[in-house]
Amino acid sequence: MIPLTDTLVVLSGMAALLLILAFRKGLHVEGLRGGFRMFLNILPLLLLAFILVGYLNLLLPKEVLQSWLGEEAGWKGLFIGPAIGALVQGGPFAFFPLFDSVFRDSVTTGTAVAMITAWGMINVGHLPYEAAFLGPRFIMLKYSIYILFPTVAGFLANLIFGP
Repeated sequence: MIPLTDTLVVLSGMAALLLILAFRKGLHVEGLRGGFRMFLNILPLLLLAFILVGYLNLLLPKEVLQSWLGEEAGWKGLFIGPAIGALVQGGPFAFFPLFDSVFRDSVTTGTAVAMITAWGMINVGHLPYEAAFLGPRFIMLKYSIYILFPTVAGFLANLIFGP
């Protein structure tokens, strides 16, 4: 995992470079305003996500997470992890703080890969929209392809990187 300071340095460098390029075109103020508007729109989501993570961290016993998703869970974690990942709703601002705070120290590498893969691929919260706009045939095709992939990805991660 990349430490927060490295990420901050990289993002700061990218932002500075883009600011310089926008300044050369006279678009720097417009870019800063757009970024600030986006920040204000996302701020309530971030606050709620961090509050949710704080309470889950207090209310979910680490021992239970270890027995369901940790090394002692064995194969069970490669099936429970994707189910949790598929059920967790929200974008990256909600999911990754939750994963980092609640699950990161409790899951094996394979379970983490399986959980994050399922969150990105399956996400059952999309089902009503997919059904309404794309139809049941699409849903059956999608899920028949996607359903085992997170578990396979987790299994391969365990083989390559260890638990």
